[in-house]
Amino acid sequence: MLKQIFLCVMLLALSPTGFAGQAFTEIARGGHGALDIEPYFRNLQRPASPNHWLAAPAGFPGNPDAPAPVFAVAHSVLREAFRAVVMQTPGAAVGSESATGMHVVVSTRIFRFRDDVHVQFLQLGPRQSTLALYSASRTGYWDLGTNRRRVEDWLARTEAALRAR
Repeated sequence: MLKQIFLCVMLLALSPTGFAGQAFTEIARGGHGALDIEPYFRNLQRPASPNHWLAAPAGFPGNPDAPAPVFAVAHSVLREAFRAVVMQTPGAAVGSESATGMHVVVSTRIFRFRDDVHVQFLQLGPRQSTLALYSASRTGYWDLGTNRRRVEDWLARTEAALRAR
């Protein structure tokens, strides 16, 4: 039974879909390896598959799956708290970053699939900010909810870190 489940998961994950995160990553880089996050989100075309999740403010491009919280801190403080959460996550590595954005690559625990997470930090006022957080699998059709859980976990941990400051 375990062997059959493994084979099913592998077939789903390795299906040739053509929407791998490589294209997402290339859009986010401004041609010179620097992260240019605004065009990434402005041009985001989400696949029809269920292997991605976007939390962002209402009206944000890409039709968010969930609203992003508003934090009572400047976006630079939010960025540092979020970065600390990412660095505490097993398998996560910051690929590139700027003052307003970040690209993180996460290797999944069991099968070592690589997922891309793009983040844009948005200043709403002098002491108010939010973010757009998009996590997407590079391969496969279905992610068993991994990207959604990651986004929800990182948002909750970021909120807790900022409350503890």
